[in-house]
Amino acid sequence: MTLLDLDGQTRVQVRALPPDAAAARRLQSLGIAVGRRIEFVRAAPFAGPILIEDRATGARVMIARELAGHIQVGPDDGADT
Repeated sequence: MTLLDLDGQTRVQVRALPPDAAAARRLQSLGIAVGRRIEFVRAAPFAGPILIEDRATGARVMIARELAGHIQVGPDDGADT
């Protein structure tokens, strides 16, 4: 499942980042890494970006849909890394 498969207020944990090293580094610089617990907040209309929130810090980040489609997520197991 990817971020694009989620809808309003869904809490998940990041399982895998895109295989593209540059994209993975960019996400990590935004605080999105494997094991992080995030919450899908909303998707902007008309194929706009996805808003997510880091559950540990409360930081909110907008991610392009194209990139969000490569971020694998799974159920939130309650453990932060």
